[in-house]
Amino acid sequence: MNPATRLSGPFVFLALLTLWTQAQPFASLSSYGVLDDPTQSNPLRRNLTLLILALFLALVWRAGRLGQLRRAMGGLVPVLFAWFACCALLGAAPGLALNRLALAGITLAIAFCLPLLFTRLSDFVLVLGLAASLAVVLSFLGALFVPDLAIHSLRDAVEQGLAGDWRGMFRHKNDLAPMSVHFLFVGLLLWQMRWRLWGAALMAGASVLLLLSGGKTSALLLVPALFGAMALLRLGKSTSVFLVVLLVGGLALITLGGVAFAPLSALLAHLPDPSFTGRTDIWRLGLEAAAARPLTGYGYAVFWDTGVTYAVAGSGDTAAQVSHAHNGFVENVLAAGLPGLALVLTFTLFAPLRQIAAIRPRLVGAEARAFLQFLIASWLFVLMSASLESVLFNRGDSIWFTGLLALACLRYWSEADLRP
Repeated sequence: MNPATRLSGPFVFLALLTLWTQAQPFASLSSYGVLDDPTQSNPLRRNLTLLILALFLALVWRAGRLGQLRRAMGGLVPVLFAWFACCALLGAAPGLALNRLALAGITLAIAFCLPLLFTRLSDFVLVLGLAASLAVVLSFLGALFVPDLAIHSLRDAVEQGLAGDWRGMFRHKNDLAPMSVHFLFVGLLLWQMRWRLWGAALMAGASVLLLLSGGKTSALLLVPALFGAMALLRLGKSTSVFLVVLLVGGLALITLGGVAFAPLSALLAHLPDPSFTGRTDIWRLGLEAAAARPLTGYGYAVFWDTGVTYAVAGSGDTAAQVSHAHNGFVENVLAAGLPGLALVLTFTLFAPLRQIAAIRPRLVGAEARAFLQFLIASWLFVLMSASLESVLFNRGDSIWFTGLLALACLRYWSEADLRP
């Protein structure tokens, strides 16, 4: 490592582990405290993310790269947050929505600071690999020595039906499963960058964790994300756009489209449940609520846990009891209307497509190709996951943070600020 990386590397390593676990590693689920008012803020998480942001900003300033950060944030990002803030003020719980939007902004800023702390690709991948490896090892050690804190059990206060599914050092199996996919992508990147044994071991460990978590969504999307990334490195620009639309839009059509469009619903009724666990009732409620306020929504991340659902749902509708929409597109329409969803898709889908097209002609060497494949796979996985989970633009969610990191790297690389 160069001297600058030796200074920032340990901080990045600890920050990654903190953000991946949302500052709650090995959280106990046996206490009925997990049923407390979900609108309450977590002071430890809030203070740690603020500390990480302050430290990263100081390191970026020390490296003389604040201008690059400012340019990366310019334009679309301020407009996106301004619109979501206006919708929050007009929503059901303005203070809570703005508080949660602030966490989303802090998480985004951290993700965009992080690549600027490195000047060499190998240093960045080394720190990322070390953090991923420790997370995998700790998840196995937790299951071995403190199983009640690493495996769902009948003693959990909620969701006893998940008993036996691993959650590792994370709070839920639906956190471990997508993070295992991310760790597998990191392992493949290490392998391609000639850390063969390390990469193979990380891929093997991540694959076992994915299997033991029982995460069907993540397991299903692993192969399309990986092979989609491989294909995007080789296809032409128009064909690449078509492939992304097919992967992301096709999955959204199969899942959400089956609820929104009656003819498609009749066709899909003859197929296995595309939502895996009966999410269609939740999506139907979310779409009905979104149709009532299509322009401004209800405020950022407040629809499901502030009682608003009961004003929309019918009597006895169990869908009103969930904590999120299990769909990132529905969640953003509920938060900030159709304009909000359009802004989020511009930031997460259309801008990266343009950036990937700008990077590809300048690729030099196998390591650069491997890194771009890693970024595309991480990006595609988050976008496809949005059809089944509320990961898109979701505050400090761990898998959303990995997607943000990919978006940041693509942005800087397309402008030649991050050079392999």
